Amino acid sequence: MSRWRGFGGARAPRGQWLRTLVRLVVAASVAALIVTALGFPDEPAAWAVVAVAVVVGDTTGQSVAASWNRMQGSVVGCLSGAVVQISIPMVALPIRVAIAMALCLSVCRLLRVGSGWRLGVALAGFFIFVPGVQEWQMVGWRLGATLLGIAIALLAVLFVAPDTAATRLRDGIQGALAAIASSVHADVESWLSGGAGDAAAAVPDVSRLRPLVVDRRHEISRRAPMPDAVSAMLDGVDLAAAGVERLNRYGHEQSDVGLHAHIADDLRAAAARIASACEAASQALTDPSAHRDALAHARAGLETVEADLEDAIERLRALGVTPTARAAELTRLFGVINALGLVAMGLMRAIDALR
Repeated sequence: MSRWRGFGGARAPRGQWLRTLVRLVVAASVAALIVTALGFPDEPAAWAVVAVAVVVGDTTGQSVAASWNRMQGSVVGCLSGAVVQISIPMVALPIRVAIAMALCLSVCRLLRVGSGWRLGVALAGFFIFVPGVQEWQMVGWRLGATLLGIAIALLAVLFVAPDTAATRLRDGIQGALAAIASSVHADVESWLSGGAGDAAAAVPDVSRLRPLVVDRRHEISRRAPMPDAVSAMLDGVDLAAAGVERLNRYGHEQSDVGLHAHIADDLRAAAARIASACEAASQALTDPSAHRDALAHARAGLETVEADLEDAIERLRALGVTPTARAAELTRLFGVINALGLVAMGLMRAIDALR
C-alpha cells in the first residue's frame, strides 16, 4: 500500500517510512533542545515531544490538520480546566475532574475540533490535579511546551523530507493509468492471437488512495488538481478499471480467428486511443492547465471508440460472418467490445474531472 497510518495496518513502503522517521526524529530533537534551552521544567517540557509525536504524520496535509486540531484542543482544555477550578473550587476533586473533561469535550464538539479533543481533555484533567498554588504556572508551562511542539512538528513536516498527499495521489493515479493502458493492449493482442498472448498487467485498486483526498484538502498546491477534481477522477479510473477486469475475462480465452480477424484493426485502434488517453491524463496530473489541448484531443479520440466498434460489428454482419459463428465466440466478441467501451467511458470521466 502507498498509505500508512500506523504499525497496525499494512507495512509502509521503505521510502515513505524513512521520510516519516526523519521528520519525527528531527522534530523531536529540536523540540527537546528548545524547551531545555528555555528552561522549561522537566514534566511540562516532555509534552513538547509528546506533541511532536501526535502531529507528525505520513503526509503534509495530515500533519497540518493534526496540528490545527491539537492546537485548538490544547487551548480549549486549559480554559475548561481553569473555568471549573475557579467556579467550583470546593467541589470534590473527582467531580471537578469529570466536569472539566466533559466541558472540554463538549466545547471541542461545538467547535468541531476533531481528534484534538483528546489532548484537550488531558490538559483539562491535569489542570484540576495540579496543586492550587502551582496550577496556573504548571499548566502554563505545559500549554506552552505543547504549542511549541506542535509548531516545531509542523515546520518539520513542511521542510524536512516533505511528503505531500498531492504527490502520493499523482503517483498512484499515474500507476493505475499505466496499468490500464498496458492491460488493455495485452488483452486485445491476446484475444486476437487466440488466447496465446502475454498475461495482462494487474490494475491497482485506487480505492486505497481515497483517504489521501482528505489530506489533500489541507495542502496548498497551485498546479496539482484540487481535491474535488481528484475525487471525481478516481471515480472515472475506478470505472475504467472495472472495464479492464471484464476485458481480462475474455482476453485469454481461445478464440475463433475467423470471427475477429475482420475487426483486428478496429480493436487495436481502440486500444491505442485508450493508451493515448491514459498518457494524456497522466501528464495532466502535474499541471492540468498546461495540458488542456492534449486532454481535449484524447477525449475526442475516446468518444469515437464505441461508435467505431459498433461500425465494426455492422461490417461483420454485412460480410455474413456472425451467422456462422458459435454462440460462445459471439459472447466473447461482444464482451470485449463492451469492456472497451466501459474503459473508454471511465477515462472520459477522469479527463472531464481534470479539464
